[in-house]
Amino acid sequence: MTTEFAGAIEIEPPLSGAEVAYVRRLAGDDGAGPMPWAPARDGTTLRPRGSVDLDGAVASLRLLVGAMDRPSRFRGTVAAYDVEARDLLAITVANGRVMMRVLRRARAATQRSNVIDLATHRRTISRAIG
Repeated sequence: MTTEFAGAIEIEPPLSGAEVAYVRRLAGDDGAGPMPWAPARDGTTLRPRGSVDLDGAVASLRLLVGAMDRPSRFRGTVAAYDVEARDLLAITVANGRVMMRVLRRARAATQRSNVIDLATHRRTISRAIG
């Protein structure tokens, strides 16, 4: 599954140097670790990185926010677009809670034909004129 992310979670007051190092260790150098969220160097924002599924991103963010001191300091919204399912979702963090909601679902594919059935379209108008 491929998910594209846009946005960041703001952290006020910022993460300490030890907290930034802790989150970076969880994320791994290549973003393939269990934590797909990477903090900024100054600890003021948290962004998703690497290849991760949406459920994994939400679950790991809930664990991270819950494990940190003062979880209410995390605030913000990250938009997530699932390329395969064509769904647009929002991951929101506020007051120590992580929520996910659907902004737009993909439209159901409808079977439409470009063929006109001439038997069902009678020429009543041309008969009335002529």
